[in-house]
Amino acid sequence: MASRMAGWRQEEDEPIGSGQVENPAPGLEGFPRLDMAVIEEAMPKLVDRAVGGPVVMTRHGEESFVLLPLDIWRRLWLAIARPPVLDMDPPAAPGTEPEA
Repeated sequence: MASRMAGWRQEEDEPIGSGQVENPAPGLEGFPRLDMAVIEEAMPKLVDRAVGGPVVMTRHGEESFVLLPLDIWRRLWLAIARPPVLDMDPPAAPGTEPEA
């Protein structure tokens, strides 16, 4: 039996770190960051197209991902209604009486 499968690379991918940016876009805080230089070098037309608007990517014949410019993400994020933040004490533990 072969020590590795045909078509598989012997070296491992670099991990995708969370990255640190000075002013992360709202809703994207703490998410992994990926430098697009490698993607842009391999598929420049994909990046050019994504600059103009969303690009829907498929996987196994199904729509799976959307690549969209950050300005569109920000507009989408600001348009979503969020529940209000209530300033209140947490509920009492089960079996205990609430304080009066």
